Amino acid sequence: MYVSGKKESSVEKLAIQLNFVPVFPELFEEALTHSSYSNEHNISNNERLEFLGDSVLSLITVSFLFKTFPNYNEGHLAKLKSIIVSALIWASFAKKLKLDLFIKLGAGELRNNGQTKPNILADLFEAFVGAYFLNFGLEKTTNFIEPLIKENMAEVNRQFTLVNAKNDLQEFSQSHKLFPEYRTIKEEGPAHQRWFTVEVLIEDRPVGKGEGHSLKEAQNKAALEAIAKLSIIK
Repeated sequence: MYVSGKKESSVEKLAIQLNFVPVFPELFEEALTHSSYSNEHNISNNERLEFLGDSVLSLITVSFLFKTFPNYNEGHLAKLKSIIVSALIWASFAKKLKLDLFIKLGAGELRNNGQTKPNILADLFEAFVGAYFLNFGLEKTTNFIEPLIKENMAEVNRQFTLVNAKNDLQEFSQSHKLFPEYRTIKEEGPAHQRWFTVEVLIEDRPVGKGEGHSLKEAQNKAALEAIAKLSIIK
């Protein structure tokens, strides 16, 4: 446990929460500092650590998938990797670790609820991993990250099904000389938390509707509903 005789800093609280003892606590301090805060206080931000963490996470993710799914081909593994390393997944990990409680944001980002923005949280998680790697090395970082990936595989597989749904609908339509068309029928919510409603049409007839935080997610859900209605069997 990380102990100090004075009032606990954000890094000390984070270390206690996640049960580690920092070797270089200043790196974790940097990892928690968003550029909007550093610009106001003339200190280093987390962008360099984010760059490092992105590469470390990519290696850990690829290694995990390679070990976990020995029968999957390169294309299948690549699709799974693209889902895991997405901003939404990394942002969910940041929330799970409660990193959002410790991030330092500038006044403008605080007013705009920056601590809830997926891209800021994803960058925060990558920076934290970069700091963790520099403190403890690859093996300990892998042991820390892999359980998070394992716990989230149900969501990853759900996303994979959605991605395949759009491809499957496309293949079915083309085999019947049809062309699915996706139409956005509603877009609402603040800029950092948009909500899209999309329908997919075949020969101008609606065959599926989907909603999601991104246009891609909504389109994939619409395709999945269309598959169910058209009884497409892979």
